[in-house]
Amino acid sequence: MLLASGVEPAAAGTKPKVAVEIVDAGQNPMLNRGVLKVKVRSARKGKVRVRALSSTFDGKGVMKPLTDVAWPYFKRAGQWRTVNLRLTSTGRIQVASCQDRDIQVKAGNVKSRRKAMLRQTADCRAPALDLSRAATCNFIAAQDPSICMSPFPDNYYTLADSTTETGRRINFTSGAMPENASGSVINPSPYLASDGFSQGQTISVRVPGLDNPAALAQTNPVGLVDPSRYLDPSAPVMVLDARTRERQPIWVEIDSNASSPAQTNLLIRPMVNFDPATRYIVVLRNLKDASGNLLKAPDGFRYYRDFLRSTNSRVNGRRSFYEDIFKRLRAAGIRRSNLYLAWDFTTASDENNSSRALSMRDQAFAALGDTDLADRKVQGTAPEFKVDSVQVNPSSTVARRIAGTFEVPCFLDHPTSSSECASGATLNLGPEGLPQQNGTYEANFECIVPNSIADPDSVDPELLPEESLRGRAIVYGHGLMGSIGGEIHAESQRRTAAKGFTICGTDEIGMSTGDIVTVTGALMDLSNFPKVADRLQQGLLNEMYLGRLMIHPDGLVSKAAFRVDPDLPEPADVPGGDGDAAVPEGSDLEPVLETGEDVRGWYRGISQGGIMGGALMALAPDFDRGALGVGAMNYSVLLTRSGSWGTYGAFFNPAYPNQLERPLALSLIQMLWDRGEPNGYAHRMTANPLPGTPPHDVLFDTAFGDHLVTNWQTNVQARTVGAKAVAPLITNSRWPGVDWAWGIEPITTYPYSGSAVAYWDSGPLRPGVEPESTLGTDPPPITNTPPLTGEDPHEHPRVTDTAVEMIDRFLRTDGAVTNPCAPGPCLAGGWTAP
Repeated sequence: MLLASGVEPAAAGTKPKVAVEIVDAGQNPMLNRGVLKVKVRSARKGKVRVRALSSTFDGKGVMKPLTDVAWPYFKRAGQWRTVNLRLTSTGRIQVASCQDRDIQVKAGNVKSRRKAMLRQTADCRAPALDLSRAATCNFIAAQDPSICMSPFPDNYYTLADSTTETGRRINFTSGAMPENASGSVINPSPYLASDGFSQGQTISVRVPGLDNPAALAQTNPVGLVDPSRYLDPSAPVMVLDARTRERQPIWVEIDSNASSPAQTNLLIRPMVNFDPATRYIVVLRNLKDASGNLLKAPDGFRYYRDFLRSTNSRVNGRRSFYEDIFKRLRAAGIRRSNLYLAWDFTTASDENNSSRALSMRDQAFAALGDTDLADRKVQGTAPEFKVDSVQVNPSSTVARRIAGTFEVPCFLDHPTSSSECASGATLNLGPEGLPQQNGTYEANFECIVPNSIADPDSVDPELLPEESLRGRAIVYGHGLMGSIGGEIHAESQRRTAAKGFTICGTDEIGMSTGDIVTVTGALMDLSNFPKVADRLQQGLLNEMYLGRLMIHPDGLVSKAAFRVDPDLPEPADVPGGDGDAAVPEGSDLEPVLETGEDVRGWYRGISQGGIMGGALMALAPDFDRGALGVGAMNYSVLLTRSGSWGTYGAFFNPAYPNQLERPLALSLIQMLWDRGEPNGYAHRMTANPLPGTPPHDVLFDTAFGDHLVTNWQTNVQARTVGAKAVAPLITNSRWPGVDWAWGIEPITTYPYSGSAVAYWDSGPLRPGVEPESTLGTDPPPITNTPPLTGEDPHEHPRVTDTAVEMIDRFLRTDGAVTNPCAPGPCLAGGWTAP
């Protein structure tokens, strides 16, 4: 054994031969003199080899040389000598650092007791911390007292909870939440039921110095143009799975919407959604300012990184928590001493995101008598409905435009309206946290029936779909804050319907025209955001009920509006003239929809409908495939990258004037939005379905350079759901140096059975036909800002023949992905690639 002073064990009855003690382990004396002062005693005359070594956490406790070797000479036995051990050049650097360091001296074969180096320089002293908000705010990165939840997301704002799948539960408090210009703090209560953060959560943190393009270039983290660099060994920004230590594909940017560097956050976003119910560690290291200087870690974090001593219980109470993080990072080869900041967060489970909508769906279909929604069978009764109007021959290719209403179980609760499902309502949650029915809701629907179904003799035989394809049912999802009435008869729907589809849709309540007041109000006071997120879930149920109504034998085809008498002089006319009249059993009037126990419906959504359709496809029992036009996911990322943000940001930005809190606020509400948009369902949208749900395939038909729905998030969704690319996505010359299709495997053989993403490119900027007009558009910005140049190609794919053909061939019983654009990329807007 070693004695306290480092004395060599002696044989029985003899005195020890050598003893060694560290006189002064202070940092300042060592740096001032360049030596470590020790005392050595030898029981014999002669020389003794003496050297100091040190160890750190990063070195895994292994002692490494700190000083040169000294050979002090002892003139007599038992003599004590003071020995100055000269620091090596590396040793001087080590002593100057602020790492928690143990020093040990070896004299002969004797080792002194390890002694902690006393950190005394100004840089290494424990700094004073402002802990006035420590009860509610994590102080590790505190730079500005006006912001609390930075970094975010952060497990600091969770509690252990053994009853949840993640083992955590959100624990936001009013004292931590952002407040608007009126002093209204975002209500934390709606978040407390969540067992983690969003699977697409934007990571937001304030890093003074890394708040401008020059500093971002000096630090050089992985960006959008070179996503494979997330695996670089020296990557300065990383997100790791805490258990497997596998790196998460990410991109890093600064908030380009901020008005000055002092108002700018660093933003980290997933290239593929984070896995559900998973703990992650965020790593920032070796960050640089615009001049290339290394940034010093925040004082609060240094208490943990450098193991600075404190008497404060709030500081010390989390030491073991951070030590666990550091140990996991060390196992991944990441040095503690290089860290600028590190923290962890846990993502929500799939159950957290989907349980409410699944419960609503299962209760509603059980009320119809169908309790097995995964069997792909139409069972039970049809929803109740009423036809209100029929317009005959509204256009040259459409025979009928039909409007009506249908009854849906309502799971919302409105505090003032007589209609519980009216805009502004929130979910009527029971004691178990699941929605309970609260009456019924009269949802609207509108449909178009094309001539190719109602009057095939009027259609050019070359354009007429074969008979087996006529009567396919599409539920259509409309655009941003729109209505079904405003879009059901648009050119894009008429083109698709001509392929043999009867198309119906309903207002996507929650984000429809009737919700504009609620949505804009929520943007000015985010405590009201559950009114948006909750009603979106009711809207998804409405669309599922409409889908069942379309393919059920006792559904829409039970009324005259959805039957055709080919013997009438004008087949588009409603038999009997009353569209709401019941069709007698055994009638020989021809239905405009295919129905039956084994019949499947399809989904087609564009813009917002293409976005919301992702969530619907994860839940829908009656659709196998869906075509998601210019769709994406994760509204909190989409917003500031959209040309529409000028309109909606005009409500949000003045209401939340603290620019450092804006990314946080949008990231916060994504946690609620996840229950009503595809970001919360992406991992379960296709081949890994939710409980009681059949698998699905989706096709993303997308406009390259879209001004309203950023392509970056379309690609994130494609990667997350496992979609493959209809390749090439764009011409090689269109965007040189950018790995546009990273992580999306190309389809090599057609037809392809599975999910896919295809881009239609309207070409680069070029003069238009009209004076001073411009055609084409630039690639999407790599900043979190909307595209501003050229024409918006948002509407181009939906009216392009190759896109309509691809959708037609995808939305069939034997449907698959085809490539009518081969061998080149898909083009639109009149552009022919060089």
